[in-house]
Amino acid sequence: MKELGIPPYAGDRTGDKSLSKVVNRALLLDLLRKSGRSSRAALAKETGLTKVTVSSQVADLLELGIVRETGAGASELGRKPVMLEVDGAAGFALGLSISTESLRAVAMNAAGEVDRDEVLPMEGRSPEAVVAAVADAARRAKRRYGRSRFGLFGVGVALPGAVERGSGRVVRSAKLNWTDVPFQEAVARRYPGMLHVGNDATLATIAERRLHAPEADDFVCLLIDEGIGSGAFINGAIHYGYNGQFGEVGHMTIVHGGPRCPCGNLGCWDLYGSELALRQALGAARRGPPPGAEELLALAAAPPDWSREAFANFVGYLTTGVVSIVNSLAPSTMAINCDALAASPALFDALKAGVADRAMAHGGGCELRLSSLGKAAPAIGAAMAATERFFEGLVLQGSQ
Repeated sequence: MKELGIPPYAGDRTGDKSLSKVVNRALLLDLLRKSGRSSRAALAKETGLTKVTVSSQVADLLELGIVRETGAGASELGRKPVMLEVDGAAGFALGLSISTESLRAVAMNAAGEVDRDEVLPMEGRSPEAVVAAVADAARRAKRRYGRSRFGLFGVGVALPGAVERGSGRVVRSAKLNWTDVPFQEAVARRYPGMLHVGNDATLATIAERRLHAPEADDFVCLLIDEGIGSGAFINGAIHYGYNGQFGEVGHMTIVHGGPRCPCGNLGCWDLYGSELALRQALGAARRGPPPGAEELLALAAAPPDWSREAFANFVGYLTTGVVSIVNSLAPSTMAINCDALAASPALFDALKAGVADRAMAHGGGCELRLSSLGKAAPAIGAAMAATERFFEGLVLQGSQ
């Protein structure tokens, strides 16, 4: 039997007579979700389960309405197999990502395909304003997808800052200026659906790794926008840290005696290596207002002479922080989510060269690559987290 693993939520059921049903259903759904399409015979071969067990479980999943038959597949000999796939139209998850000015909303179907991606305005960044915006977006999505079999089956929210696992309480968000906010509880009072609340960089990391580096056991993602956050898979598992506070790398000191950060520390990486810091430096260089998001990309793609020092300093500060992360965590792969670097191959090449020159060697070094998901990554990860909770519920129905 292939080493596919027992799902984490089944681990405490060892010894329960229903454990085998839970594990079998989890294995089959996981394979279908990863492969896209498969036959009963192929599922039996991949999992090592008997054909009778596979047929029984598939019949249950067809009756539930989460799996559908899609017609005959290819076969060199004999009858063509009936193919199976997760029915994307069976239900939808909503992933929301919060910034200081707006809300990114990504709707994802049950098969993991993005159905809708939009940026919505928010009236302020207070907990009350953000809760209202999240609840309103969830209600509108519920109306939009309510006719599907499972409707809107979950909502995930990605927030900047430390988020306590389980409770969805925001321990501290320097970007939003929140401390000890019971966010998930507040949203649940206005939208009583299935909710998952997590750190934006952690959720972006989950999306990046699942879609583009599934085999990387030691994987880091840097999310660089108004601040700098990170997430990491260590030995194949996402790492949260105590109280969800892992990954606040933007608040490590890189300039001794530097200015005070909103977090309370001095000389934080956020103040030098974030896109917000870059925009402020460019504004100072031209003695005018900081460029907006679109102008920043145009400047990065073709830097005028007056901007070159600001961009060089930005890459230098990024290099300092990235080297520290590579030396401390020794990842095999690091995905960097930064619009300015994505707009300029020259800037990204300079960053890679600086890291290669200064980082300690770790078994051949760390592969640095740009994110292909951009600013949608946290919202996509939030939708994925909500989807995982939905499928967990379906799997556990197999024990009933």
